[in-house]
Amino acid sequence: MPTANAQEEEFTTTIKTRGRYVEGKGIELRFFPDKPAILNTGLQSGFVIERAIGETGDFAEIARVQPFSDAEWEAAITAAEPGSETQDYLDLAWNFLQSATTPAGGAFNFQEGISSMRQQKAEEDFEYAVFVLSAIREAQVAEALGLSYLDADVEAGISYVYRVSIVESHPLYSVVSEPFVIEASKNENEFSNEIYVYEGDTELNFAWEETARLSGYYVERMGPGEDSFSLLNDAPLYNLSGKLNDQEGRGGYRDENLENYERYIYRFYANNIFGERVLVDEIEAMPRDRTPPGQPYLQKPEHVAPREVEILWEMNDVPAEDLMGFAVGRSATPEGNFSVLNGSLLNKESRSFIDTSFVEGARNYYVVQAIDTAFNVSSSLPVSVMLIDTIPPVQPVFESGIIDSTGVVTLSISKNTERDLMGYRIFRANDPEHEFSVVDESFVEIDTLNQEIQVVFNDTVTLNSLTPYIYYRTKALDFNYNQSSFSDIMKIERPDTIPPTTPVFKRVINRANEIELHFALSQSKDVEAHQLYRKGNMEEPWEVYAALETTQQIFVDSLARQGVIYYYSLRARDNSELYSDFAKAVYGKAYDDGVRPVVDDLSLEMQEGTVTLSWNYEQMDENTFFVIYKTDQQGRLISHGRSDSLEFSETINPDEVAGYAVRTYTADGGQSRLSDQVVYEP
Repeated sequence: MPTANAQEEEFTTTIKTRGRYVEGKGIELRFFPDKPAILNTGLQSGFVIERAIGETGDFAEIARVQPFSDAEWEAAITAAEPGSETQDYLDLAWNFLQSATTPAGGAFNFQEGISSMRQQKAEEDFEYAVFVLSAIREAQVAEALGLSYLDADVEAGISYVYRVSIVESHPLYSVVSEPFVIEASKNENEFSNEIYVYEGDTELNFAWEETARLSGYYVERMGPGEDSFSLLNDAPLYNLSGKLNDQEGRGGYRDENLENYERYIYRFYANNIFGERVLVDEIEAMPRDRTPPGQPYLQKPEHVAPREVEILWEMNDVPAEDLMGFAVGRSATPEGNFSVLNGSLLNKESRSFIDTSFVEGARNYYVVQAIDTAFNVSSSLPVSVMLIDTIPPVQPVFESGIIDSTGVVTLSISKNTERDLMGYRIFRANDPEHEFSVVDESFVEIDTLNQEIQVVFNDTVTLNSLTPYIYYRTKALDFNYNQSSFSDIMKIERPDTIPPTTPVFKRVINRANEIELHFALSQSKDVEAHQLYRKGNMEEPWEVYAALETTQQIFVDSLARQGVIYYYSLRARDNSELYSDFAKAVYGKAYDDGVRPVVDDLSLEMQEGTVTLSWNYEQMDENTFFVIYKTDQQGRLISHGRSDSLEFSETINPDEVAGYAVRTYTADGGQSRLSDQVVYEP
């Protein structure tokens, strides 16, 4: 069922607007509704034209237009030259207007209703197409139908935006006005459109991209020996797809029964949307021989001598008259790039060739190409040769071999470089001294398009075996079934399913700034690593703290903080990524010796009788304070004051000598040694 948005889009339409700037006149507009129903409504009620200047978005109504009255139609038709195209198009458009504005009625037949409605729809669409072509073809028709407007109130160099709507809304369709942007400046290439040509055999094929600016193409030709152009089509060439919408269509024209290698000149004209016939392009072209000679039939090449491959082919009983000769090509693959073997073209009577430069130990594919005097080419199908070969491939080499926890073995072989390599056989044994049996093989066919040599093989073995290893060998084969010698043995260890034994802690030594751990490592032979774990709370998960050396039995935790209890455990990991159980946890605590760091960068500054001490202390916190020491009259440092920050100030006699030092204290009783002394001297 269509969505709401899809239904809205189905009943939404627009009015396309096109225009051009004409110096001295203004901007000419043409507008075309997308739907015949909207056209009919506009023809009855009229169209509203709005304009905005630049990108302001401020649209204002500048005009309302509608078709001529009956009297104006009669006057326009009478004023036109009798029997002219203008009079014919005006008369046709007036009839269309009368038909479009006259409601269609009648009884609806339910038995023939659908076909009747389809017929009516087809007739309306045809009338709409006739209207479009008429309005485009003749400027007076567009004006008479109220589908054109000249905006004379414009200024050169200024951009304008126009949009067109209908005066009265339609009961079914919603009209969304499509803005049209144009600058009031002359465009020299406005109606140019490049014509493309393909020079065929006794014919020329022309093509161009359809645009909304041009329609109704006419083609003129001047042939060899002629001094004037002749019109080739009585009726204009139309391609309605893309005519009034934004989708591009393609127009074309074919001129046949021409003389090859004679030059022809063509002119292409079209009508623009303002009723003018304009020259679109002029092009010169020449038909050429494009018919290749008959296809050679290549027999299977034969290796007739150690350094000779004979290539034979056949042609039709009566070869093409313009056949010039043959070329023989060779490639390593049937779809590859074939190298030409003959230095000069073989004459047209040739039906054989001897190749002495083929590649031994490789695939050699041949083709024969027939070439005519116009260098048209036809090629035989590629055919390979079976070379007489007694040289086996070199000994293959395993790149890797692994086995997973389910017993699936993956073997990787370093691909041999022989050009005639056909594939590999895989052999297996449970003991290197046993006879190896074939477990897998993969070969490509010499004439297949799939030339991918398999170098990765899979095998499945049991894990419940008393033999810890499985052994593999391989042989390479070429297309003559020459076998290489056995590869070296690939030894693969079966997966280990037994975890290593658990390491054990033996001793914990607590010191002032570190905790020393002694332990016995796992005794399993396949252990690859031991990991030490640490945490501060037994309720938390274990986290890896350090990777131990292979034979390490002591670990010193120098990052332990004084007074904090740490818990430790160990695990072993073997070469199968199996882990032991966690070792029984132990704990340790680095005790506090009461010694605190000395302050750094103690300095003294004297200013206007006030001495200020300042220093740094990295472990400063709320439990830290400092005691200031000052020299007495005998030069001894005695306790003088206290500071909870990193400075101390006091007023002293500027004429006396004073020495200071600082000691750090913490609330838990810790203290540092006395700092170095700083001295003030007058």
